[in-house]
Amino acid sequence: MSTTKIVSKLGFTLIELMVVVSIIGVLMAAGILAFSNAQQNARDAKRRADVDALSKALEQYYGNNAAYPASASSLTTFFPSGSLPTDPQGSNYDIKLAAGGTAYCVCATLEKPGRGNASAVGNSSGVCSYAAGGNYFCASQRQ
Repeated sequence: MSTTKIVSKLGFTLIELMVVVSIIGVLMAAGILAFSNAQQNARDAKRRADVDALSKALEQYYGNNAAYPASASSLTTFFPSGSLPTDPQGSNYDIKLAAGGTAYCVCATLEKPGRGNASAVGNSSGVCSYAAGGNYFCASQRQ
């Protein structure tokens, strides 16, 4: 009588498990990178919107007073929250107001380098340093 062994495969081999774990690791790394980029883009979009809102508030102030304010705190009445917008990561935007209410420059530092419209924040006379591909997004007077 001949006996034959029947071998049944009940589990996975170590190699199969290692391949699956490494594939999951690669997919997770790609997902985290994409999520991080999406978050940076969203924060930069909010920064641009906040700079535009601050610029519009300054223009409204100019329309009411025929000059820009001496202090950015004068703009709080133009925002429903009663305070100036802040950067998504908690810092304040750079608001430069010229003496005499003649000019302004509002800037935000972007997280993604090279996507801004200025190479540096404005100076104390309210002049923005516009340059394509800069790291800052700025807005200046429209009057």
